[in-house]
Amino acid sequence: MSRITATWSKMRRLTRINLIIGFALLLVFSYVAVTAYFGAASQVRYSSNDFPGAKKASTAFLTLSPIQRHIGYYNRGTAEAAVGDFEVAQDDLESALEIAPVRDECAVRINLSYVYEKLADEVAGQDPDQSDELYDRSLKTLEDAPEECQPKKSEEKQKSDEAKERVEDKKKGEQAKNEGSDSGDSDGSKGDEQQNGDSGDDSKKDQGSGEGDEKSDGSGEKSEQEKKREELKKRAEDSEREQQQQGPGGDGGRSAPDKPW
Repeated sequence: MSRITATWSKMRRLTRINLIIGFALLLVFSYVAVTAYFGAASQVRYSSNDFPGAKKASTAFLTLSPIQRHIGYYNRGTAEAAVGDFEVAQDDLESALEIAPVRDECAVRINLSYVYEKLADEVAGQDPDQSDELYDRSLKTLEDAPEECQPKKSEEKQKSDEAKERVEDKKKGEQAKNEGSDSGDSDGSKGDEQQNGDSGDDSKKDQGSGEGDEKSDGSGEKSEQEKKREELKKRAEDSEREQQQQGPGGDGGRSAPDKPW
């Protein structure tokens, strides 16, 4: 009888241990499943243009997951950039870049470069110096990417090269605008000086007419200054047209960041 009782007690203890282990495994499985769900949900919702939903799912992933946190920051920053919250997106993408493994760096850098580019676009008309600094930061973010994450002829390499070319064109266009504006102001001040000058100076008149004859000798050729001014004007117009096309209804350039993981 005592042997039966001992055997029964032993089976009860084993059953309790198995139940505890099973319950613990169930909790771990549930935790992993829920974390994976929020990670996948951020991608699905982003693809369906539910950017607020993608941001919430990414935040939940960051709250739950102790690993691969760069994915959570990247997905949330990408969703924020998609709705134009570029300053907030900058913080999240910079956080992602700090902890991202080398294999994932290029994806983070491409979207972070995009955010810098859009921030530069926003201040281009008001603060040329800040705009120029942000364009430089956008280019440097791409140029500092390790070769391991963008092998030749890869999709990441192609996207990075396209982004570099686009940002460089914008930077040149903004510089052309500013140089053209400075040139126009300079020409206007020169015109005022000529109008306010001594119109009775016959020697200056003669010299002026001689120089004018040399520049406009009937050959139809433009002076170097006029050619430069036209080139600057064209660059400025190209830059402005490209930025307009990159709006929500535009069909040129890049109007949204890359999709999250």
